[in-house]
Amino acid sequence: MNFSENLQTLRKSRGISQEQLAERLDVSRQAVSKWETDGGYPEMDKLIQLCDIFGVTMDELIKGQIEIDKTDVRLKHEKNFNGLAKGIATGVFLIIFGVAMTTLFAYFGLDEVGTAIMFIFIAAAIALFVVFGMRNESYTRANPVLPEIYTPEECERYNTRVFPYFIAGGIALIFLGILLTTVSGMSYISWLPSEIATSIMLALIAAAVWMFIYAGIMRSKYDVKDYNRERDFEQGIKESDPPEVVREKKLARLRGIICGTVMLTATAVFLFIGMVFDIWEPTYVVFPIGGIICCIVVMLTKTKG
Repeated sequence: MNFSENLQTLRKSRGISQEQLAERLDVSRQAVSKWETDGGYPEMDKLIQLCDIFGVTMDELIKGQIEIDKTDVRLKHEKNFNGLAKGIATGVFLIIFGVAMTTLFAYFGLDEVGTAIMFIFIAAAIALFVVFGMRNESYTRANPVLPEIYTPEECERYNTRVFPYFIAGGIALIFLGILLTTVSGMSYISWLPSEIATSIMLALIAAAVWMFIYAGIMRSKYDVKDYNRERDFEQGIKESDPPEVVREKKLARLRGIICGTVMLTATAVFLFIGMVFDIWEPTYVVFPIGGIICCIVVMLTKTKG
């Protein structure tokens, strides 16, 4: 292992980006990039600084074979993403399930109880979003760069043996809900009121959405390269960035702004129509519509590579 590989290994193991290391050494990010790709070599004073930063000797840095224990890094990464997946997925589940409860209680003439339960669920969902969002922000700030902590086999196993089953299961639940509402609308079916069928359909949709979000976040957990790329985008656009990087950073910002605005608007519309006109049941469609719009935005603005 040569100097460039040692430097890259040490930097990533400490969760330091090229930009951050460059600032500490008072050099450009391009200089650090060249060192890590055998395109250049630092001066002696910079080598001494690197030894001090990473706590290694000159011989270890230049000629040694530095190996990093990735166990602790992996445990922290999994703890963050496992919690984030469950927290965000459960928050969205509570919002949709709360709407299902309003429909169910309305059938029994308990509109106020159903509305109260829905707002309790929404409050709980917001709390989950805030708590796990702040935890994730703190984690990503402390770990802007990660080493490769998963083997290609582990990534392939999740993408081919776990992720597809979550997606297929979610789709099956949605179709089951649609089937129930269709059956309840048939004239010769008397045992399943349409209001209860709608409530069950919404509950099944809530479960399906939980599976989609959980599986998606867990999938991103294994994509360490994408994680590092996103952290680089969050550092902002720099004059030294090549045109394709600038374009992707601008698109990433645009996607975030559009999707955030769409979902906030959907929530505002849902609450306004429900509270002002007391029309809760059909208004829930604004959420899947908003999700579809966000998916379309991501697909249209996604670059290749």
